[in-house]
Amino acid sequence: MALFGLFGNSETLYFPGCYSSAFTREKTENYKRILKKLDVEFDTQKDEICCGGFLSEQGYEKQLRKTAKENNLGFRDKKIKKIIVNCGLCYSSLKGYKELVPDWNIEVKHVISEILDKLRENREKVRSFSSNPEIFYYDSCYLGRNDFTEQPRELLKMLGYRVIELPHNKEETLCCGSCGGLMHTNKELAEKIAFNFIKMLKRKNVKRLVTSDPRAYNHLRENFEKIGITDKEIELLEISDIVCDSLGVKRE
Repeated sequence: MALFGLFGNSETLYFPGCYSSAFTREKTENYKRILKKLDVEFDTQKDEICCGGFLSEQGYEKQLRKTAKENNLGFRDKKIKKIIVNCGLCYSSLKGYKELVPDWNIEVKHVISEILDKLRENREKVRSFSSNPEIFYYDSCYLGRNDFTEQPRELLKMLGYRVIELPHNKEETLCCGSCGGLMHTNKELAEKIAFNFIKMLKRKNVKRLVTSDPRAYNHLRENFEKIGITDKEIELLEISDIVCDSLGVKRE
């Protein structure tokens, strides 16, 4: 069974997931600061616990069920009632636990929904607005195809941005090559998909692009660098950067 260690004793757990903790740690620190700014009480993990999303991507159903059951016992032992995630794969994986574990009864909430709910109650928390309000929003496969599309757009609009849609968006979003474990099983194909996605961005004259998924953000950032796309050509943002700026929270 997985070992669970938490800082504190809150019934809410902020769960960044394996990928975010390894590759976009600065964004997880952003989210922690944002949640604290909005007076959200939460615990974090002492030990990295995998949600099993990578197992799901690779088709290891037996191991996934085992992981889900162990995690459920660990969360229940720590009296966790709500898990806040920022990763699209973790969101999809943990939401799917109800199909794998009969007694699963923990609320799984995306961090964007948590931020949005708090700002609806405290709009005065928004301190600044962008002088360049136009921005394109990219739905990653895991979020776009899991009906998590309106929340980030509402948040961006609340923060003063005018959201411009890509030709394919929401549940019909184009893959950027970051999902399905493709980066690990066929890196060449994942990069080819990313290059084609970036070509589309350039054709559509996209100057600022924001996403809520750490894997999509990191994959695009890496391929921007390989192609030589600079911030002056296309500014790539993860949504925590925008929220930090709008709330007057220092970015990591």
